[in-house]
Amino acid sequence: MMNYIKIIILCCVIFIISCRKTAPTPPVQLVTKDFFANSMNTISNGDSINFTLQTSGIYTLTMVDTIQNQVVSRERFTGKTGMNSLNIYTKTLTQTYLTVVLMDNNNNQINKTKITIK
Repeated sequence: MMNYIKIIILCCVIFIISCRKTAPTPPVQLVTKDFFANSMNTISNGDSINFTLQTSGIYTLTMVDTIQNQVVSRERFTGKTGMNSLNIYTKTLTQTYLTVVLMDNNNNQINKTKITIK
């Protein structure tokens, strides 16, 4: 009978010790840099680019070979007001230096930057 009381007391002590209040950790704020803020960027296959749009709508992201001035990739997407994120896949591209142009649905240029593929 004495052993059962010791076990119960031990369990109660462990329970009380394990129920300590912990301070909540503040959420981590991710800093997202606007892709078009720099005139030159370096990217790898699968990198995510972040950029801000003033209005929501249909946009086009075009990659142009800077040497031959030829379109190598074009993607239409639905953008939202505020921060947007797209993944860039470069594995099939043979060019190293490209210009990335962001245009709205009326073919107005919104932003432009040059990229180097590593």
